[in-house]
Amino acid sequence: MRIIPVIDLRNGRAVRGQSGDRGRYGPVQSRLAGDAARDLSDPLSLLAAYRETLRPGIVYVADLDRILGCGDHDALLGRLVEAAPEACFLWDGGFPDAAAIAGAARHSRITPVLGTETLRSIEELGSRAVLSLDLDASGLVSRSALVAPLREEEVLDRARRSGVRSGIVLLLDRVGTGRGLPRERLRALRIAAAGLDLVAGGGIADLDDLLFLRDAGFSGALLATALHDGLISPDDLRRGGFLGS
Repeated sequence: MRIIPVIDLRNGRAVRGQSGDRGRYGPVQSRLAGDAARDLSDPLSLLAAYRETLRPGIVYVADLDRILGCGDHDALLGRLVEAAPEACFLWDGGFPDAAAIAGAARHSRITPVLGTETLRSIEELGSRAVLSLDLDASGLVSRSALVAPLREEEVLDRARRSGVRSGIVLLLDRVGTGRGLPRERLRALRIAAAGLDLVAGGGIADLDDLLFLRDAGFSGALLATALHDGLISPDDLRRGGFLGS
C-alpha cells in the first residue's frame, strides 16, 4: 500500500487541514524531520522533507485557492513537479468537469483529481481523472444539485461504469483531527467499489489505521497531520512495511 503525503496550498503556502474548515487552515508546523516542530509552510521545503524521509512515488497536492475560486497555484505546481523528478502528482484543482482539466496545466506526471465537492455531474467525469469521493459524517459533500442527492456507493458505481479506474475516499470532516478512521464505512465502500483502485484519507491516527486500510484492500493512504504531529513516524512506516529500509 502506497503512502501518499499531502500538500495543501493556500495563498502560496503549505497549510494544515482542520475538519474541512478552510478558514482555520494554518501554516504547516511539522515534526516530520525531527523531534521539534519546525516551519515547513514553504511548499518546496515541505516537498523536500517528504522526499528525504518518505521517498514517495506519489504526492497529493490540493490547490485550495482553486477549489474556493479565488486564484490558483499552477506555476507553483510546476515548480513542485520539477523539484521531484522521481514522483508523480495527484492534483485537486477544484475542477467541475473533464473539460476544465483540458485547459489546466499539463504534465505527464500530473494526474488531475475531480472531487465531488466541485464536480458538476457524474456524467462529466471522463476517464482521465481520479475521482475524489468527498465525504463528511452526513454523507456526500457536493455543491451540485445533480451530485449532492446521490448515495456515496452509487457515485463510486457510476464512476466505475463511466470508465474511471481510480478513486480517493476523502473524509473531509476528519482531516487534521487524528480521530481515526470510520472503519465499517470504509470497509463497505471498498466492497461497493469492486474493480476501482481506491485510496483513503482524512483522520488517520496511527499505524493500526494504515494496517486496517491495507487489509481492507485500499491501495494507498493520504497522510499529513499524523506525520506532522509525530503520530506516525518514518520509522513506524518502515516497521509496518510501508517504506523501504
